[in-house]
Amino acid sequence: MKQTDSIDKNAKVFIEKLPVLTDEVLNKPNGRDFTCEFKALKKLFDSFAIIDEFTDFLITDCYNEIKISLMKWDRFADKTSSVALEFKKLLDYFYEVMKDLYFYEIFGFFSTTVHPEDVPELNLPCKVFCGCADGWQREPYLDEKGRVQYIDVVRFQDPKNKDAPLSITIENPHLLESREKCSLTDEQLEAIKNFIRVNKGIIVLHNMGLIDSPGFHAALKIKIAPKENHVKYRIVYSYRECIAGIKWPLNEYYIDMDDMSYDEALKHFDKIKEEMQKSLNAGPEDYDLAYLEILRPDEGKNFCCFCDAVFDGDGNSTWPIFYKQDGEKHRCCDECNKKYVIAAREDRTLIMKFRKQFNIDYTEYQE
Repeated sequence: MKQTDSIDKNAKVFIEKLPVLTDEVLNKPNGRDFTCEFKALKKLFDSFAIIDEFTDFLITDCYNEIKISLMKWDRFADKTSSVALEFKKLLDYFYEVMKDLYFYEIFGFFSTTVHPEDVPELNLPCKVFCGCADGWQREPYLDEKGRVQYIDVVRFQDPKNKDAPLSITIENPHLLESREKCSLTDEQLEAIKNFIRVNKGIIVLHNMGLIDSPGFHAALKIKIAPKENHVKYRIVYSYRECIAGIKWPLNEYYIDMDDMSYDEALKHFDKIKEEMQKSLNAGPEDYDLAYLEILRPDEGKNFCCFCDAVFDGDGNSTWPIFYKQDGEKHRCCDECNKKYVIAAREDRTLIMKFRKQFNIDYTEYQE
């Protein structure tokens, strides 16, 4: 058996044993001696975690399981119990070792950093990290009933708390950690949340590895100032996801590009298609590229000003979220028309809410 196979095997056993031991320590501490179990688990951990040769996803799984155990300890442990306190020391040891491995092997390699100075128009208060591989963005947390859940996040480096990046969810953006762990003001946090709301479509494509780091930064700048950043060509594509053996077609997506001319993109069509299919195959899920087109920036397709989905035809007016003639210039897909536009027409109290949500300069639209 290869050394890597042995290390992977030990890591998998650790991932299975840690949550079981955590529940036993937190639920049955009365009079029981866990010394042997603690020593055995540490010996198992040291057999693989000090060697950075085991598989990437196992590094991530180990890191997440340790974080989950620490969260459970914080919420449920009897802080006066000597057994619980000894277990906390063991968890802290696991965390410090695995944290170094995770941030050295995984975090930076599979993420793109957006520095405040990269795109000053975003007004970001600190460094923000967006994943460039499917699965990087999944962050564990405990719900109100103490059950383990995972949610997709964007991470940021708190200027004062630099132990590990903090997380803001992509859906309904909010801080995942406790507010006490974050030194940013509410206004600074809101700037990161708004960055996620406005650029959600780009962030999701980058998570899946369909936009590389230079393309991600270029897309952010194009989104902010489309007239100043001249789009040279547009990629329109669709892919299928395999679930339970059935391949489900998904929506169309677009990426506006400025890395080469339209004619050069046509010349490299096969390479672009091959690279995108490789990106789709890079993650744990099974995706098949359904089709891909290279278009001129102003050709053929439209995209929704709310969700970035590509659609054929003229789409729908966005009045009254966008005001007067802007409601005709900014069009939306059928799904967002029902979700936002029709809802705002039926309940006018939603108009200002949606304008703020999508970072529309609503001050000039006051009626």
